[in-house]
Amino acid sequence: MPVTTAAQNGVRYLHHYQRFSGDWPGYLEQTLRDRVIYMPSPSRFNDPWDCRPWFDLDALDRPSVRDEHVAWFLARANSPQPGDAEEMRTRPGLLKEMVTQCSHGLAEQIDAEYRVYCLTPSDDNLLMWSHYAENHTGVCLQFDARAEPFVGAFKVSYRRVLPMSTLPEYGNEAMVKALLTKSDVWIYEHEFRIVAKDQRAPSEGVPTAINGLVRIAETALVRVTVGCQCTEANQIVEMVQRYQPRVSVRQANRHPHRYGIGYTTLHEGQ
Repeated sequence: MPVTTAAQNGVRYLHHYQRFSGDWPGYLEQTLRDRVIYMPSPSRFNDPWDCRPWFDLDALDRPSVRDEHVAWFLARANSPQPGDAEEMRTRPGLLKEMVTQCSHGLAEQIDAEYRVYCLTPSDDNLLMWSHYAENHTGVCLQFDARAEPFVGAFKVSYRRVLPMSTLPEYGNEAMVKALLTKSDVWIYEHEFRIVAKDQRAPSEGVPTAINGLVRIAETALVRVTVGCQCTEANQIVEMVQRYQPRVSVRQANRHPHRYGIGYTTLHEGQ
C-alpha cells in the first residue's frame, strides 16, 4: 500500500476539529501552554471498522491458503501435538475461529499501542464542524504542515471493501492498512493522520505519546477558528493571548446568502 504525507501531496496547512465542552477546554489550553496535542486511542473513534485488521476467512477454503495458516499456527504453538495439523485442515470452522480470535487480539494490540490524530486540509467543512466540533460549538485548529509532527501526517486511503490480509502475511504493511484505510463514505473528509506509539510500546522513528500527549513544534499552531455557535470566544481569545499571542483567532459566522461560513477576526496574532 503506497503511503504519502501531506507535504508530498502539496498540503500547506492541516486542520483538527475538536469540541470545547467537558474536558476539552483543558486540551486546548494544554496545546497552547505546553505545545502538545492529545492523541486518542483508535477505540475512541466513531467508526467501528476503523483501525482494525481484517482477515479473509473465505480464503481459508483454498487448500494452499489453509496450509499456510496451519503452518503459521503450528510455528507459534507452545507445545504442538501430532494431530493438530490434521485437525485444523479437516475442521475449517476451527481454523476460521482461530483466525477470528487472532483478529480480535491484534485489534486490542493496535488500540493499546497506537495513538492517532486526525487532520484535514479543509477548515470550512460543515459536516466536520457538526460531527467533530459538537454542532459548531467547538474549535478548528490550523497547523503548519511543514512543522513536526505534522510533516509526517499520512494520507488516508478510502475504499469500498475492507483491506483484507492473511495471518501469514500480516506485518507492518497490514498494520499500515489498518491504520490508514477507511470506508469511502468518509471520503469527504480528505483525512491525514499522525500515527504515534504509546509510551508502553515505543518505536524508533515514530512519535511517542506520553499519557496520550505528543509534543509539537513551537510554531506549529497557526490559527484557532471558533465555531459559529460557540459562546466561549472570549475565553478562547484570552487563552491564546496568555500562552501563544502570535496565534491568530477568528470566529466563524453563518453566511447570510448560502449554506456556508464566513469569518470575523478576534485576534490578529503577533
